[in-house]
Amino acid sequence: MLLAVIGAAAGWIYGTRVADDRAAEKQSQESPPETESPLPPSGEDCPSATQEAAQGAGSSGNLTEVLYIRTDDDRQVWICRDQAGTLFYQGYIGPADGAFIQGENALFLTTVEETGGGYLATNQTDEGTTTYSVTPYRLTQSTNGKESTFAVAERRPG
Repeated sequence: MLLAVIGAAAGWIYGTRVADDRAAEKQSQESPPETESPLPPSGEDCPSATQEAAQGAGSSGNLTEVLYIRTDDDRQVWICRDQAGTLFYQGYIGPADGAFIQGENALFLTTVEETGGGYLATNQTDEGTTTYSVTPYRLTQSTNGKESTFAVAERRPG
């Protein structure tokens, strides 16, 4: 019985990763290749709290939204890019008009890399390493080997 549960869980995790990879592959086939250096997209401005945190981290400013997602349980994530092409992660849990309180209901990260079809942000703390895999379809949080996945209810661009 235990082996069946373990096998089912492993199959589910593998299946979600394959689905993300296929979605990313389809999206890359539909998008024209970029030929210029990375510039901020002409999307929406990132939240003011994110702009301020990025400037405090040495950003050149003018952060623009690359990807925004909101999960079914109101977790929100912005992937933002500044004028220099640097990526930033802003996570927030709370009402749409609530105040971002870094370390309580908000998390700003500067260690963000683009992956096939999404972004990977890393947060190193005394308790260990947490990674946030953000795609247009799901948010996956992994801390010390424990993984939680959240379906996306809303996204931009969409």
